[in-house]
Amino acid sequence: CPAAPGAYGHPPRPATAGVYVPVSTPSSGTVNLYAEEYGRGRPILMVHGLAASTYTWRNVVPTLARKNRVITLDMKGFGRSDKPFDRAYSSHDHADLIVAFIRKTRLRDVTLIGHSYGGAVSLLVAEKLRRDGDRRIRNMIIMNAPAFPQKPTPFVSFMGTPVLPYAVMSLIPPELTAWASLEPENVLRASFNDIQAYAKPYWQASARHALISTARQIVPEDLDDILSGYRMLRQPTLIVWCDRDKTVPIKTGRRLARTLPNARLTVIKGCFHAPQDEQPAALLRRIKPFINRR
Repeated sequence: CPAAPGAYGHPPRPATAGVYVPVSTPSSGTVNLYAEEYGRGRPILMVHGLAASTYTWRNVVPTLARKNRVITLDMKGFGRSDKPFDRAYSSHDHADLIVAFIRKTRLRDVTLIGHSYGGAVSLLVAEKLRRDGDRRIRNMIIMNAPAFPQKPTPFVSFMGTPVLPYAVMSLIPPELTAWASLEPENVLRASFNDIQAYAKPYWQASARHALISTARQIVPEDLDDILSGYRMLRQPTLIVWCDRDKTVPIKTGRRLARTLPNARLTVIKGCFHAPQDEQPAALLRRIKPFINRR
């Protein structure tokens, strides 16, 4: 799900203009992924959740960019990235494109940060690179990610119904789609400006198709193989969770911390699913020392 919009203003201006990076994979062909870059130093690559975009990181990028090169990325079908009318929107399709992006931009010694669905995709990215013997990922921060099987949210369940999501999303204002993708506890805290920012892509039929297609393939067919690969991911990993998360319960974070060989869990109290929006200061206090340690 996207971050619950907060009242922290608009995203900072990139140190360099946003760019489109063409990357290719066998399943997706060539796709232009939109990325923004801030600051200098060791690279951080940030991956958003379902129905979100680079906008989700607006509250934490300025601080992280003081000492690091921060790259925020729109996954295929989201934000400003290409949104082809195809079926290549599985977790593997998204992960393969991110792997291609990392290699195309020659990133190394990377801190990979993924939130929610983007966290699950980030784990898959790390696994694909590991299988190739490619050690580009230095460490990871995984936030509120559906890393294990769980009951789908009402939003994901609705997206999985035949025909109806296409019909409904073509008739209702995109702001309602963005609003519906939030946790109920966060809806009343969402500012209209932020809802508009998340909703803007969904004026395009291609964006609606991408969201529906991704949601329908959110559980990989080879999930058991992916889960077994977790124990081979030896990068230092900080797992960040909200104690009130109902989208992905905290038991998932605890299980992930037990499964990854070099991981620890930190819990932020009083937030639901999106600490980068709900409690960015608390999130930064936890992740900055982890990112910058030698």
